[in-house]
Amino acid sequence: MTDRQSAAPDRLHSLPRYRQPLPRENATRHIVVLQSAAACSAFVGGLEQPLVLNGESTDFAWRLHQVLVSVTIGSQLYIMGDEAFIWRIHGEARNAGLEDDEIDITHTLAGHRLVYCAHCGLTQAGGPEPLLSCIGCAVGLEVREHFSKRLGAYLGVCTNPDQPYSGTRS
Repeated sequence: MTDRQSAAPDRLHSLPRYRQPLPRENATRHIVVLQSAAACSAFVGGLEQPLVLNGESTDFAWRLHQVLVSVTIGSQLYIMGDEAFIWRIHGEARNAGLEDDEIDITHTLAGHRLVYCAHCGLTQAGGPEPLLSCIGCAVGLEVREHFSKRLGAYLGVCTNPDQPYSGTRS
């Protein structure tokens, strides 16, 4: 899933660290979940009879649910896309009973990331910008370099405690 050994010592421990997916030779079933065809990695072609789910298909949510509730021991799940997508699917897989060592996540697309507002508890999509206004409580947020694997989101805290509801300027 994440690679702690290659982490630079100046990086915070809570930040996710991504690596290229590693095909698990002992896996009995390879399940690949892609945000889009653009998220596909060349390694998928090297897997033996992978089940590939594309997030752009109209029945994606239903198919993903069906796969996750029927997953068996020995299955390996590979998730590829932007941070918001991969951590949402990671959470669904964990809720379905998969363990972290059965899930391989790869950040293959630039795009959204999830931000958790420490003030109202809302998790919302945000871009790579360090500042945003919470859509739940209108507090101007600074996105911290702290990531929660449980929430799949970065921490957003008030940028100006003296005027918390002034928002941020884009």
